[in-house]
Amino acid sequence: MGTVAALPRKVAVTRKVREQPRRLIPLGLVAIALLAWTGYRAWAARQPYTWAGTVEARDIAVGSRVGGRVKEVLVREGERVEPGQPLMILEEGDLPAQRLQAEGQLLQAQAALDKLRGPGLTRGTGSLAEQVARARAELTAAQVGLDKAELDARRARTLFQQQVNTRAELDTAEASLRQARAERDARRFRLQELEQGTDADVRAQQGLVDTARGRLEAINVAQGELTIRAPVASRVESLDLRPGDLLAPNATAATLVEDDQVYVRIFIPETHLGRLQPGSELPVHVDSFPERTFTGVVENIATQGEYTPRNLQTPDERASQVFATRIGLRQNGQHPLRAGMAAYVTVPK
Repeated sequence: MGTVAALPRKVAVTRKVREQPRRLIPLGLVAIALLAWTGYRAWAARQPYTWAGTVEARDIAVGSRVGGRVKEVLVREGERVEPGQPLMILEEGDLPAQRLQAEGQLLQAQAALDKLRGPGLTRGTGSLAEQVARARAELTAAQVGLDKAELDARRARTLFQQQVNTRAELDTAEASLRQARAERDARRFRLQELEQGTDADVRAQQGLVDTARGRLEAINVAQGELTIRAPVASRVESLDLRPGDLLAPNATAATLVEDDQVYVRIFIPETHLGRLQPGSELPVHVDSFPERTFTGVVENIATQGEYTPRNLQTPDERASQVFATRIGLRQNGQHPLRAGMAAYVTVPK
């Protein structure tokens, strides 16, 4: 009987011992989870920041200031071009005729100016310069005649006072003096009129010469604009014109991309702005080349904050102020990156 009574107690003890580890399992799981979370937080605290951005490149819209009909297209899309290389040629139109007219007008204006400035073999009264010289000589002769008339008048007064001459002779001498003075004044006024008129005419004619020369230079510039050239080494991104198409003045004829001037634009939250400095080197990755790391250099950090584009940050970060940052990519030969690629910039903590 004693043995039978002890069996239930032994079974109960055994069951209690088996249930105790089961109760400790949840506690162990909680402890493991806390350790894992703590480890993850420590690991995450050491991980660098990664900000998404977009690869961009400098593009150039080239065209012509005069426009016209396309005569010849010399390059294709995707082709690399060198500085000064012709891209397309426009038809001349009536520019050669305008140039002939401008050259003729310039020759006429210059000939008229030369006629005003110096003596020439002209009919009639001659050039204005000749008329001025003639008027100056006539003024000199009139002054000499006035000097002689003054001497004659003084001599006639003396002789009249000595009762050697008659009153009629004195009146004749004084009348000759008045006539000589009037002649001198008329010659002086004529000379002043010619000199003033010559200066004004020369200035006016010089203005006509400058106008004609400026018109000719403008036509030369317009003829130079008929050939559209690449300003720098670049790659032709888009070119939709064909021979016979009309190109409006100042319209875009082709878009060039400086693929050696590639950079990444990212947006840095205000709270992490102090982690970047201009000149810092950062690793850059793109989805197109997952196993390749590009070297970026911080070129510029915007001085004015803005709000991040929605397609680059999490919803919490969209409401925070950010600063646009330009990350230049170092060039080692031709860059495989293209504008529009998604890029990721890693910044150490």
